[in-house]
Amino acid sequence: MITQRQEAILNVIVELFTQTHEPVGSKALEERIASSSATIRNEMARLEKLGLLEKAHTSSGRRPSLAGFQYFVEHSLTNEWINEADAYAVVKAFDFEAFKLDDILQKASQILAELTGYTAVVLDVEPKEQRLSAFHIVQVSSHDALAIMTLDESKPLTVQFAIPRNFLGRDLDILEQLVVERFINRSVLEIHYKLRTEIPQISQKYFTTMDNVLDLFDYIFSALFTETIFIAGKVNSLTYSDLSTYQLLDQPEQVALALRHQLSEDESMAVQVASHKDKGLEQLSLIHKRFLIPYRGLGLVTLIGPVEMDYQRTVNLVQLVSRVLVAKLGDYYRYLNSNHYEVEKGALHGRYD
Repeated sequence: MITQRQEAILNVIVELFTQTHEPVGSKALEERIASSSATIRNEMARLEKLGLLEKAHTSSGRRPSLAGFQYFVEHSLTNEWINEADAYAVVKAFDFEAFKLDDILQKASQILAELTGYTAVVLDVEPKEQRLSAFHIVQVSSHDALAIMTLDESKPLTVQFAIPRNFLGRDLDILEQLVVERFINRSVLEIHYKLRTEIPQISQKYFTTMDNVLDLFDYIFSALFTETIFIAGKVNSLTYSDLSTYQLLDQPEQVALALRHQLSEDESMAVQVASHKDKGLEQLSLIHKRFLIPYRGLGLVTLIGPVEMDYQRTVNLVQLVSRVLVAKLGDYYRYLNSNHYEVEKGALHGRYD
């Protein structure tokens, strides 16, 4: 452990360095630390020996080391600080009419990326946690049709498909009936299992020929297993990292896999400082924050940036965006509930209370 004075010096050096990206000398600390310049220099030397500071080659000043940033994040971050300009910018940016859920999630990622200059990722509820609550097939023409699905009573999903040439007139009705009987009110994880085990056996009893039947099932429901992810500021990564980060961000499913389970079940927020195992993220800092999507479950906001980021501002920005995002989602679902359909009130009781 370090002393209270050493911690104060480290905190000020982190603050000044993340604002200026210049090494900090003892003179810059005298106004903030109630000690002499000589005492401050001695304490800085001790912090350097502890591995929390690094001496810059071009000056007598010092900068935080990786361990110094990690210590600051673990011991000194507070939730009380807020930038009024950031708060105004976030609230103003969310003041728009959303036509679908994706509009709101995408806006959240864009706001974070624009205000920080880093990369922001927003994930919808994890696919396996969602539940199919409605399914219909609408034939558009003699050659194509739409599969219209609803997840968790509130999220629509539409898949257009070509009707197999060998299908008889009643085969679309049979397919819809099978789905309604076997999949409705089942989780996506259960549906995935049934597609591999139950559907191949059951389908043989209902379809005259099995040609294309299982392929059509797979095509229609593959969308359920795909992460809904929004990445903003991908190009920004080239300013704070190497090409490996950009290449990772160019693969949304891989990004979702890398970020999805970085928080334990009892955590709502976490900061990782150069501790991720993925090659494209291992030298970066990641700020994760879970947020509630009404009636459905938990989404995830992640900000990706350099180790030298201004943690006090960025952590509070992630929290601020998450709070306003939840409020926006609440308004959106209240509007849908009161004007379009009745949402099952107790859908999440027992899961997220």
